[in-house]
Amino acid sequence: MNKRYWHIFFTAVMVSLLIIYTWGCSKEGEQPGAEKGTIDKMTDQAAETAVKKIRTPQDKARALNNIGDERLEEMDKVLQKQ
Repeated sequence: MNKRYWHIFFTAVMVSLLIIYTWGCSKEGEQPGAEKGTIDKMTDQAAETAVKKIRTPQDKARALNNIGDERLEEMDKVLQKQ
């Protein structure tokens, strides 16, 4: 009975490895050059829109901060000349 157990165990392991190997090497998965689906395109578009809506106020705030810094530097220069 001991030989039979090992024979069944060995067969089960080999079949499992064969299934895992063929499943891992299947070409049904996403290929690097594959066309994006409609859902992926919509998701990318929504992400780009969200990023633009987040970055726009941040960029405006940075621009205002730079303008304020430039004005302060100009005022400092004028005060130093006096």
